[in-house]
Amino acid sequence: MRFWLWAALVLFICHKARADTHVYAVAIGNNAPPVVDAPEQPMQPLRYADDDAADFYTFTRGLARQSFLLAALDASSQRRFPKLANVALPPSLLELRRVVTRLREQFAADRRDGHDSVLLFFFSGHGTRGGTQPPALALIDEPLTQTVLYDEVLSLLPGRYVHLLIDACHAEAIVRPRDASAHAVDITEADVQTYAARETLARFPNVGAALATASGAQAHEWDVYERGVFSHELMSALRGAADVNVDGTIEYSELSAFLGAANSNVAEQKARLSVIVHPPSSNARAPVLDIKRLPNTFRLVGQCAALREIYIEDDRGNRLVDLHAEPGYRVQLALPASEPLYMHHASGEVSLLAAKGMQIRVEDLRFKQPALKARGALHSALERGLFTTAYGPRYYRGYVDQSGELMPVPVIDAASSGVDLTTPSVHQALARDKMFARSPRGGVVLLAGSAVLVAATAVLGVLANRSLTRAANAEYERPRSQEHSRAVVLESSTLIAAGLALVTGVAGTWLLVSAPDASPANQESP
Repeated sequence: MRFWLWAALVLFICHKARADTHVYAVAIGNNAPPVVDAPEQPMQPLRYADDDAADFYTFTRGLARQSFLLAALDASSQRRFPKLANVALPPSLLELRRVVTRLREQFAADRRDGHDSVLLFFFSGHGTRGGTQPPALALIDEPLTQTVLYDEVLSLLPGRYVHLLIDACHAEAIVRPRDASAHAVDITEADVQTYAARETLARFPNVGAALATASGAQAHEWDVYERGVFSHELMSALRGAADVNVDGTIEYSELSAFLGAANSNVAEQKARLSVIVHPPSSNARAPVLDIKRLPNTFRLVGQCAALREIYIEDDRGNRLVDLHAEPGYRVQLALPASEPLYMHHASGEVSLLAAKGMQIRVEDLRFKQPALKARGALHSALERGLFTTAYGPRYYRGYVDQSGELMPVPVIDAASSGVDLTTPSVHQALARDKMFARSPRGGVVLLAGSAVLVAATAVLGVLANRSLTRAANAEYERPRSQEHSRAVVLESSTLIAAGLALVTGVAGTWLLVSAPDASPANQESP
């Protein structure tokens, strides 16, 4: 009997010790206009929705346990993403339903095994609202309506968190609880948007959303980026540009503030994006992405304020990140390893190439004069406004203070605190609540505790064995019963101590193995 109790405890502890968060990604990009279109307002095909989805899929593929790309890549996209043509599925509702069926099995398996499932759901394409048809996102066969999204995607995939990232005209219409064309009385447009996200997504407290609500396709895409504007801003944020407290995770408040800074100075109304960001109501600080889990990346770190607006692209012309940092804001970007990249600013450019896990300091880079490039006419309003507002702790704090829904992350402002944020130790202190659990020191402490518990287990086991021996050798019933009762108590204590020793030992070993490398080769020089 005692053997089975021990075995059950060991199996239970091992099961809990290996519980993990499994990320899944679905990236949909559809250039085609809606199947049912208003004849008086025909929509033209988009150019870069497939590129948006391909970029998101490429970025999340290594992070996700399973990922899906639903996009019909045109010739230009296949040249820019040459390895994706064979994995892309049609951007249809039929294919999406098949993907949901496969993910549903994975989510069920995760629940059985004690794992958390997180879904990143990305869409880039046309959106429609009003008229005789319900609001929807355009797919090549049938529209993705609010009803389909709620009943055939969100309801069937009850993960720990689901993050909806949608770049489409009128994307807000798909989360409205009533007729999208109904009139609002005596409330502002911001009130309508906040109400739309909060009230309808209240049905799904695990679901968060970041939605672009541009009024037309001309502002939705930009030839300079060869991307959707919102999609590019989103990817810049997720690659680390929004990580205001440099703790390695992107939360909704950071994402919202970064998008706000990126678009704040676009004066032309037709070119300016309106963005809705709604964190999961179950946890306003739920991370959208854990940058630390991104494989095959290196880190670009340092202060970029002196460079003003910067952007980074790969050798195929794919623009990866745009950023304008505040003075004192030390950025940390996760970029593809072992690939030639190019960092640009107004007065120079420099090439970047680093192996997985390496770190490059911005302060060590030597820029040269850039080659002149021809510019088109449609970019003027966006070029004058996008990423001209500096992003960092001060902008972030002021932005989040104006929102009643966003939960702020802890940040230190270098200008107001007098703290030098250029030293790595300060950023380690900023993230100490999250990083201590994965530090070598934490692992050593837990292993020391495990050793003490092992010793206690041995002592308790010896005492229990002695009590059993005395009970067996006792001549009278009363001392036999007393020794037997003492043995039962000691055996229970032994079992508990052994279980705690196993838990702390496994946790300590994991922390030592998974902790960031603190060797001098991987540390920045001050």
